[in-house]
Amino acid sequence: MNEALHLAELGDIKGAIEKAREIRNPLKRLKVLAKIIETSRREDVLLPMLDTLDEITSTPEKIVAMSIFGYSLYLLNQDNEAEKVFESAIRMTNTLSSPKIKAEVFAAIARNLALSDRYTDSYEYFKLAVEQLQFSRALYSEVISTLIRIARLIEKTGDEIPTEKVLDFYKLAKDLYSLIRFRLQMEVLEEKMELVKDVLKRRSLAVIELIEKGDIERAMKLTRFLSPKEKAISLLEISYWLFLHEYRNLGKSVFEDALNTILVGKFKPDDAELESIAKRFLRIGLLEEAIIISGIINDKIRASNLLGDISIAYAKKGDINRALSIAEGIGNEKIKKRVLEELEL
Repeated sequence: MNEALHLAELGDIKGAIEKAREIRNPLKRLKVLAKIIETSRREDVLLPMLDTLDEITSTPEKIVAMSIFGYSLYLLNQDNEAEKVFESAIRMTNTLSSPKIKAEVFAAIARNLALSDRYTDSYEYFKLAVEQLQFSRALYSEVISTLIRIARLIEKTGDEIPTEKVLDFYKLAKDLYSLIRFRLQMEVLEEKMELVKDVLKRRSLAVIELIEKGDIERAMKLTRFLSPKEKAISLLEISYWLFLHEYRNLGKSVFEDALNTILVGKFKPDDAELESIAKRFLRIGLLEEAIIISGIINDKIRASNLLGDISIAYAKKGDINRALSIAEGIGNEKIKKRVLEELEL
């Protein structure tokens, strides 16, 4: 499985498909092929997915597989076809006689609908899954493990939803945990709900407070509720915190995420905020990161002053060639002249 995904990440889609074909379990193979589509967005992965679907004979597994295939079609922007596949999967689910199995299948469909960004539909089918278990005549001991699995799946799905709809998912999961008396999980969900409400109300201020407390994991997760502009600045703040506390690899990764958010979003972050963050990077010796941020700043004076400070910092480190190179690239002529004069001293 890992080999197939690794090949997909390297761009060897043909090799990834061949590795996936070696997986004996058809449902597991289909999941790996769906992951390959996530990575590559290549339509030629659909044919081996269809071949794999044909191998599955169990009706519940076939339905789950269809929902995975439907999600893959959404990834490839084949929305109409994806909708037909999901509708067919739902019709087949309604023919199942066992409430327990029906609940598990509805939950799988709901999960793949959420992955397809169909959050309202996902919530409705998770509700149907819960109702099936509530109406089941099976012994409590027979359905408890299914209840736990579905509650965890609803919570996990909620953790990935970037809209206020997440509150509905968390409440549904909390109600399930209440049914099985999992008080600790109920408390965790209550805390998550309060944090989400706080971020929805106070936006980036709530995330910044978490960063200041060192609660980086939660801060990262909650950036999904921010606008792209707010998210970019928050990610830069998180990156700075990680570098400061010597989590360099993770800091670099988050820094790249912030840049990607800016480039993909094609928006202009606030120059004053960018300058402030760049100066903090500069103070802890992260000169290259400060240079990159300077390139995003639109205000020519701010960017020039920042580059001047970076140039002098390189000179103090003894790298005079790099210092001069940066100074020569300063846009404002007055600031460039001042910095070059300082470098000559």
